[in-house]
Amino acid sequence: MKKTASLFSVPYLLWLLLFVVAPVLMLLYQSFFDISGNFTLDNYGTFFSSWTYLRMSFNSVLYAAIITLVTLLISYPTAYLLTRLKHKQLWLMLVILPTWVNLLLKAYALWGFLGNKVVSMPFSASLGLHPCKFSLRISPSFSWLATLKFPL
Repeated sequence: MKKTASLFSVPYLLWLLLFVVAPVLMLLYQSFFDISGNFTLDNYGTFFSSWTYLRMSFNSVLYAAIITLVTLLISYPTAYLLTRLKHKQLWLMLVILPTWVNLLLKAYALWGFLGNKVVSMPFSASLGLHPCKFSLRISPSFSWLATLKFPL
């Protein structure tokens, strides 16, 4: 049984190595060279001395953390409700269907919904965001909802 289970993991490990580990290692390797191919640490000096690059990196980590938190806050109660409902398969299908829609289309639809001043203005204004920017920052959470609910 153990040999069969490890045999099934080979395609997943190959996929992980080929599409996750290899690109990260290639990017790391390329970061030590300048445009003409000479070894240098100037790229890291530029990165750490530029406020713009540091702010962009901080914002990326911050948005990832916010999206993860919002997704968790929505997914746990939803997963709990899905276990208690009568027609679980139907509700599960309704949760999965939005993941088939393009992220940009979701953001645009959410922007249209949040364009309604009654719904979004108090909340997005309290965050200091325009409804368009707010929808672009919230819509990735909706994309990850179904992914997070499955393991729960």
